[in-house]
Amino acid sequence: MAVNTHSLWFTQMIEYDVPPLRQDALAEALVTRSEHLAQRCDGLLSVSIQVSDDGRRVLQHLRWQSRQAWAAAAGCFIEEPFLDLLGEHQARGVNFAAYQTLRSLVRGADGGLHCQLGSTQAYQGA
Repeated sequence: MAVNTHSLWFTQMIEYDVPPLRQDALAEALVTRSEHLAQRCDGLLSVSIQVSDDGRRVLQHLRWQSRQAWAAAAGCFIEEPFLDLLGEHQARGVNFAAYQTLRSLVRGADGGLHCQLGSTQAYQGA
């Protein structure tokens, strides 16, 4: 994979397919595990846990400083009993995806959307 030197950060997404009765418990377990991961891994910028309306999926979105920071944190992943988590919450499937973030639109104080660039500049015309 070609790495863009102007990317903002590296994003890892993990989607879990679970029985509807396990969705909330898995989401709570992922929040707890994410907090522990953040304490051990300096390059982790943020984590978002999202649940689907149908009750069958949970999405864990991890934002890292860079792909290198994510790779450096791989030792932290080994310590995590991931298969135990899947079994405990009866996950029927797990999808992994990773992305380089090139642009991110955020609402500014003026109410408009602004695009963050690879540097500290902000594009004002989105």
